[in-house]
Amino acid sequence: MRFIDGIYKPCIEKCKNIRNIQSVLSALDNGTAVLDSEAKCDQYVAFYGGHHFHKLYAAFASTNFHYTDGKKLEIVDWGCGQALATCVLIDYYIKSKLKPEVVSITLVEPSLTALERGYNFTCQMLQSEPYATPTIRRVNKYMDDLQPSDLISDTDSIKIHLFSNIIDVEAFSLDELHRLIISSFRGLNRFICTSPDNDRRYRLSNFYNLFSQSGQIYNSVVSEEPIYKKVFYFKTGRYEERRIGRCERQFTVNLIQS
Repeated sequence: MRFIDGIYKPCIEKCKNIRNIQSVLSALDNGTAVLDSEAKCDQYVAFYGGHHFHKLYAAFASTNFHYTDGKKLEIVDWGCGQALATCVLIDYYIKSKLKPEVVSITLVEPSLTALERGYNFTCQMLQSEPYATPTIRRVNKYMDDLQPSDLISDTDSIKIHLFSNIIDVEAFSLDELHRLIISSFRGLNRFICTSPDNDRRYRLSNFYNLFSQSGQIYNSVVSEEPIYKKVFYFKTGRYEERRIGRCERQFTVNLIQS
């Protein structure tokens, strides 16, 4: 796996000698902090990158991406951090031997440090396959500060919206996000939302319900089943099969020009 070997494992190697694990988790605010240094970015990938990978791979396996093969595709990674979701999606496409025409990738993230790393990671993943070079847009903003002018989209392209560990964050308005999306992305939109199985997972259902009122929803997928996969476990210093809790909500909506 290109993500595992090229991004996840190198960050683990940089962080293997960490002794005070609890202080790192506290600094990362258990994965919700806006990352303001290269060291914190490395630590985030080392501690959480494997969980992201396995949750996203399970989610992508629930979507029949064959309909995107050879089609124009836009990827929008909301609250992207270091663009791990985008990188895993590219990895999934490579492994599945599917080749959509990726025309643009939009990365939305308030941390400039994380955003630049996400841009570099995305370029790294794209170099591993002969994809046409897409336009990669970096939008350095908090979610509530986004404007329609920050988002450029073609009605004829299929839009894949990635929400990895962000919808459950209560720091932004789902209503405002919904209004922004329906005014900016006409045509076929696939939403893939993954979050931890915490007490804020109700926000995924609320997000879905907003779209159920504004367009024709189909191909809905809901899962709260944990998965068990190998990740690096810092307490023992080795790879172990661990329980990965998740809450997943996927759906497609065709947003018609009003």
